[in-house]
Amino acid sequence: VDDPEKIFIKKQRIKILRKIVNMLKPKYRTLVKLRYFKEFSYDEISKELNMPLGSVKAQLHRSREQLFKIIADTRDTF
Repeated sequence: VDDPEKIFIKKQRIKILRKIVNMLKPKYRTLVKLRYFKEFSYDEISKELNMPLGSVKAQLHRSREQLFKIIADTRDTF
């Protein structure tokens, strides 16, 4: 069982991650939420968004790059 401090830290990290994800462009935000928050597979995302599998993979790659850039740019803010 996690202690209260670990639970608090985990909740804070999730809150920060959600703020950062919300800074993404809408199409990237949707992909990231489906992949990492709802844990959809690439195939499931492709079907859900009616998008070719290659496009899902490419846009998720771009969205991760955007996330890293946002984190780098806002590191001192959080």
